[in-house]
Amino acid sequence: MNLTVTPTKQFKTTRIAIALIAPLDSRALTKRILLANVLEAASAHFPTQKAVAEKLSEMYGAGFGVTVERRGDAHIMNCVFDSVNERYLPDAGNLVSAAFTFLKQSLFEPLISDGAFDRESFERQKKNLGSYIRSVRDDKQLYAALSLQKNYFTDEAQSTPSFGTYEQLREITPTELYEYYLKCLANDQIEVVVAGNVDEQECLALASTLPVKPRRLYQGPLFYNQERQQAVYEGNEHQAVVQGKLDLAYKFPVYYRKEGYYAALIFNGIFGGLPLSKLFMNVRERASLAYYATSSYDSFRGFISVQTGIQFQNKEAVQTIITKQLADIKNGEISQREFQDTKKALQNSFLSRLDSPSNNLDQTLVDILTRKHVSAYEWQAKLNAVRFEDVIEVARKTELQTIYFLDGEVN
Repeated sequence: MNLTVTPTKQFKTTRIAIALIAPLDSRALTKRILLANVLEAASAHFPTQKAVAEKLSEMYGAGFGVTVERRGDAHIMNCVFDSVNERYLPDAGNLVSAAFTFLKQSLFEPLISDGAFDRESFERQKKNLGSYIRSVRDDKQLYAALSLQKNYFTDEAQSTPSFGTYEQLREITPTELYEYYLKCLANDQIEVVVAGNVDEQECLALASTLPVKPRRLYQGPLFYNQERQQAVYEGNEHQAVVQGKLDLAYKFPVYYRKEGYYAALIFNGIFGGLPLSKLFMNVRERASLAYYATSSYDSFRGFISVQTGIQFQNKEAVQTIITKQLADIKNGEISQREFQDTKKALQNSFLSRLDSPSNNLDQTLVDILTRKHVSAYEWQAKLNAVRFEDVIEVARKTELQTIYFLDGEVN
C-alpha cells in the first residue's frame, strides 16, 4: 500500500480515496462494477443503505461512493470519502480519523454470510446493475458509441463496455463475487490518496491501520495499442429511431504525456473537441446536417472517435464533410485564430479543473499510474510550446478504421 498526501488550504473539504488497481481482464469487467456497487451499499457495520446514509449524515453530510474506470489496460476501483474539513466546524471531533474508520469498515469489513456476500444486498445490487445495462439500449447516443467501440477494438477487454455485460452478470453468484473480492484485496495495487488541510503524519498513522499486506506495484501495461486494420470496417444497424447516429473511429497512436501529446490536445480541439471546432461549425452550423457533431480523444487507448446525430438520408453528405475537415487540418488549413483560440480554451479548461477536488484526485491517481507528475506551470508551458506544424504532424497520424451507422430503416 502506498500513501499520497496533498496538504492544501485551497478547499474547505477533505477527500480520501482508496484505489485498487489491476490489469484489465474481460472476464472481470462485470464482477468489478458489481463489487463496487455491493461495497458502496452496505457493510458489516452498516448493513443497509439507510444505515450507510445515516452514518454519513452524522459526519456532517459526508459523501461516499465506489466507482470503477478503465484507463487503457488498467482497471481501477476507487472508494472515495469526502467531507467538510473539521477545522471549519465547531466541535466536529477528528473527522479524518472517522473517515479512515468508515473507509476501513466499508472496504475491508463487508456484509457477508457463510463465505459469501449477503444474498439480499447482493441480489438487490445485481438487479439494479442489470436494469442499467438493459437501459443503455434506450440511450441511443451512448449505445452508438459503445457499438463503435465493439466494432473497432479487437481486444475483448477493450471492446466490452466498462460496466460489463448482462450475460456475465447473470452468472455471478454471491460466493463467486466474494472470492473475487478476496483476490482483489490480495493482489491489486492499493493506493491511498488524501487531499485537504490535513496533517501528513496523522494520515500516515491512520493509513497504517488498514489491513493491507505488502505487494508489488501494478505490473501490467498501461497504454493499449490497437493493431492497424488493413481495411475500414463498416457496421450498419437498423432500429426504430427518429435520429440516426453516424460514429467513426480513428487509430491515433499518440499517448498520454508521450511525444506529440500536447499537439494532439490542440488537434482534437480544432477537429471536434471544442464548441467552435471544425466539425461543429461545418457539419452542424453551416451545413445544418447534424444535431451534434463532436470528437473525443482517448490518450490511454490511442484512438479518436467522432459522434454525430443526423437525419438518415444525410449519412453520405455528413461523412464527406467530416472527411474534408480532417483532410484540411492535415493539409495545414487552420487559421491562426483557430490555433490560438483552441490553445486558450484548453488553458482555461485546465485551470478550471484545478478548482475541482475530484479532478485533482483523479489527476493524482493518473500521476501514480504513469509514475510522473507534471506541475500546472509545466503543463501550460508544454501546451504553449506547441507549434502550428506540430498540430499538422499529429493530425496526419489519424487513420480511419471503423464506421458505425445506426439508422431507422427497419426491415
